[in-house]
Amino acid sequence: MGLVAQSPRIVVDQGYLSKNPKPGLKAHIWAQQNTSTRVFAGWAGDVQHLLDPMAPYTTFTVPNADLTLKANYRTVPSWTVRAGSFNSIPVSYYIPPEPIGLVFIFHGTGGSGAGQFVGSEFLSLFRDLVASGFGVAAFDSLNRETGQWNTTVTGPANPDIVRVNNVLAGMRQQGIISGTLPLLAFGHSNGGFFATYSATVMNWVAVSISSVQGAIGASTSYTGPVAWWMPKNDDHPQVGPAGLATSITRYESHVNRGVHARHTIQEAMPLFPERFARSLYLTMADSLEVYGIFKARNWIDEDDFLVKNPNEIDFRSVLPARYTETMKIAVSGQLEGTHMTHEFTNFTPHITVDLFLRGLGLRPPLRPVSGASFAGTSIAPNSIATVFTNALTSGLEVAESGPRVNLRGVNGVLRSTGGAETPVPWFFVSPSQGSFLVPAGVALGNVTLKLQSGDRRVAFPATIASTSPGIFAANGNGQGVPAAVILRVKPDNSRSTEFPFVAGVSGFSAAPIKFGEDRLFLDLYATGVRGSASVQVIAGGETIAPLYAGAQPQFVGLDQVTIELPRSFVGRGRVEVTVVSGGVRSNTVELNFIE
Repeated sequence: MGLVAQSPRIVVDQGYLSKNPKPGLKAHIWAQQNTSTRVFAGWAGDVQHLLDPMAPYTTFTVPNADLTLKANYRTVPSWTVRAGSFNSIPVSYYIPPEPIGLVFIFHGTGGSGAGQFVGSEFLSLFRDLVASGFGVAAFDSLNRETGQWNTTVTGPANPDIVRVNNVLAGMRQQGIISGTLPLLAFGHSNGGFFATYSATVMNWVAVSISSVQGAIGASTSYTGPVAWWMPKNDDHPQVGPAGLATSITRYESHVNRGVHARHTIQEAMPLFPERFARSLYLTMADSLEVYGIFKARNWIDEDDFLVKNPNEIDFRSVLPARYTETMKIAVSGQLEGTHMTHEFTNFTPHITVDLFLRGLGLRPPLRPVSGASFAGTSIAPNSIATVFTNALTSGLEVAESGPRVNLRGVNGVLRSTGGAETPVPWFFVSPSQGSFLVPAGVALGNVTLKLQSGDRRVAFPATIASTSPGIFAANGNGQGVPAAVILRVKPDNSRSTEFPFVAGVSGFSAAPIKFGEDRLFLDLYATGVRGSASVQVIAGGETIAPLYAGAQPQFVGLDQVTIELPRSFVGRGRVEVTVVSGGVRSNTVELNFIE
């Protein structure tokens, strides 16, 4: 009797797992919905498998091993939306103590400001924003016949921009906010179009939009960061497939000016049984009941994907009589969010929050850094660079025969201010990090690193300099003991090699180095050094001229700096070492010298 292959055991705590997880196939996980007192704070456990450990919905390729994943939450003070009137304009808002910024929320066509705070998915996003220190505010567009924002009148005379400024003036007069509080914008559909349309006039610090192409003017003139979130099956007559294509064009126009931006097209996801309980108006029992109805009528396939657009399914007529219109609308919203039509779902709040925090300077700007030190403000030609960004790709892949373009579906280019785009070859890519070779021929100066992986795009400014030295560390983080080799030459000229590091429980630490009667030569491995003929090593406060500083011949992008260690280091204990190339200092590593 043959053995029966068993699927791995996957445990998801505080969240939900899609059906039929099999090794080598894609699985989906969802965190439980935010509440008034807790918000999602990332996944824990075997997160190395996840496409995006910070996303409340993400995917992973099922390994041939058991997994445990847990949705983490942070406890936050409960808050309640407030109703106010500012210069006769009704506003729904909440301002936390000491806000870091105020986010204006612009509703879609036919919507209202107050309605944003009773929609389950929008309220979930607002909870994320408030938990991060932002105030939130929403009000109605002036046009109440169509419920649309004015996107025909340009400049400060635009009637809805006038309303924004009147609200701001009233809030400041009443002491609700300070006159210097930074302003940001989020908008869905028509509201997203207005958020970008008004961007240059209002000087929003950053803008995040969903289910809309964005205003063409902003793509050619706005200088703040923008995030696009686009559902792949958008069926709105003014968006749809053509709108998706246009949104990419406007993203490209934006980032080609050297401005940070993100663009995500979200594919449909399975309809997990607990999905409808995300709504404020449906219980878990309701959710399981509706799921059962869809399953019984074959409206979802064996993997729980909707077989067609939910707007083409007559589900309303088969819901039990006790379902009110409000409950039916809630069911419809979750279905559209599952199939990724025009509905907003709060499954990428971390992107909006991160964009806003970086726009405020509360997180460092995203940029490629030295692949050795993980630091610096520039990268150099013929060097190894690293970029950290979420959801880069679905797993780890190393280019075994040297760096290559399009590794595991990840493409990157360095775009010059003149418009020349140079592809970058990758050493490795993973869900949160990638390492690439900066091409030798890339021009010095400001560039834009543009990345694409499937339907995810991100771009941010970078600077190419002739040198950007970084020393590789044994712990792989640019700190502590260097990943170096010591050549020991005895008086009889016999030679041996040793390492200046030793493995410990918490990683590598500096091994004791003893001279004795020998001469010691240190080979530092670095990157970004070779671009200058002027290279020095500063060790223990002494300036040492290298015996060699240049390309390491065996590995592309790797540099080597060789010095003879001075005998004055005998018994010095911890000694800091830095490489200076072309006047630019590297990270600092340390050695340990004993008697």
